[in-house]
Parts: sequence; C-alpha cells; structure tokens
Amino acid sequence: MTIVHRVNILMRLTLRRNLRLIAAFVVLVPLALAAAQSGLPPELVSRGWEEITFDGKPANRYAVCGADCVEIETDASVSMIGKPVSADLSRLPGLTWEWKVESPVAVSDLRIKGQDDRAVAVYVAFPYDSETATFFENMLRPLFVLLRGADAPGRMLSYVWGGFGTPGEVVESPYFGGVNAIIVVHNQATPVGGWIMERVNVVADHQRAFGTTPSMVSHILVSADSDDTGTRNRAFVRNIMFAP
Repeated sequence: MTIVHRVNILMRLTLRRNLRLIAAFVVLVPLALAAAQSGLPPELVSRGWEEITFDGKPANRYAVCGADCVEIETDASVSMIGKPVSADLSRLPGLTWEWKVESPVAVSDLRIKGQDDRAVAVYVAFPYDSETATFFENMLRPLFVLLRGADAPGRMLSYVWGGFGTPGEVVESPYFGGVNAIIVVHNQATPVGGWIMERVNVVADHQRAFGTTPSMVSHILVSADSDDTGTRNRAFVRNIMFAP
C-alpha cells in the first residue's frame, strides 16, 4: 500500500468520524455569499451584518429596531446573521448585551438533533488556533480555509435563551460537537416581554467549555431557531459590546 493510498484512507476515515466538525465551520462559509442570496435588509448589511442560511430551511426575518438593535422574527424557520469583530480579550474579557423575547418560549432540548430550537442566541466565534485545536480540527483546517479563507473562525460559544436546561449549564452542540459549546442563559421559565441585560466573561466561559484561554474574538452572530417545533416568536438583541 502506497503512502498516498494510506493518506487517502486516513482522510476518508477522518471525514466520516468528524462530519460535525465540518458542519461547524461550514456554518460560516463565505458570509458575503450567503448575504447576497438572502433578503437581509440593506440597513443591516450597511452595519456589517451578513446572513447564513441552511439548505431546505426557511430563513428568519431580520430588521433594524433602533441604534445597534436587531429584530429577529422566527416562524418555523432558522438562520443566523454575523459580522466580523476584533476584540482583545486580555483587555476586554467581558461581553454585554440586552435582549428581549416577545412570546413564551417553546420547550426544546438543545442536546438532541431535531429538538434543539431556541428563541434567540448570541454566538461568539474565535480565531483558529493550531496550538489548542484538536488533531481532527488541524487535519480539516485546509478544507475550511479553502471554503472560507484564512480568517475562518475556530471554536464558538453560544449563549442561548431557549426552552431547556438550567441557567449556567454548558451543553455540547448535537451538530457541531466539541467545537461549539452552548451555554444556557435563560429557559422557558424566564418571563418574557421585557428587556434583560446580560454580562458574561467570555474568557472564563471558554476556559470552562474548552479548557483553553482565548486571546481574541473573530465574529459575533445572532440567531433564532424554530424549524423543529414549528413555532413563531420574535426576539430583539441590542448593544452587544465587549467590556473590561
């Protein structure tokens, strides 16, 4: 058996065992292309937001709701919007934002594929780090660079308001595996209809979820997901800022 043959077999096995890793990064495959194909309002595009949609899934509707405010209407639908950011976590390890959900949150289970809906979520994506990445992340990195470019992000934290779990609980994504950690911020018991301000320590949460200390942030994303429960809701997110 030649070396090339062995490498090909290893690559095939690696891809089969790590489809969740591929999915995690393909989520962020060229944002600009996804935005061009979507109905994202020009006001959001001008603010740097780009939409990520999923094949065969209706997309959410997004709108501007004031200065630094995004409105997300989800109706048996799912999509995300994101934009690049640059935050030095050694100086600004905190993240603050305000969000509001209009209607009661549908019960869901973030751990299970096909049941992992959420009323609203804020994602923090980090630059790829070859020194802390797993063997399989490093193995697949050339593919992600080909798809997204050299600035393709690595791991993600998802701060979620959904119908599941205990606030503060960390859950591994059923689709993205160990590269995306879900942190439950609110569940179905949280009253809706009013603004809630959040403050999290991104560095501490990354350490808790992945066991490593990040230095920078590459992207911020927001989303809602209701395609599994077939429900409808409206959420608002504003004033996302990194802070000391």
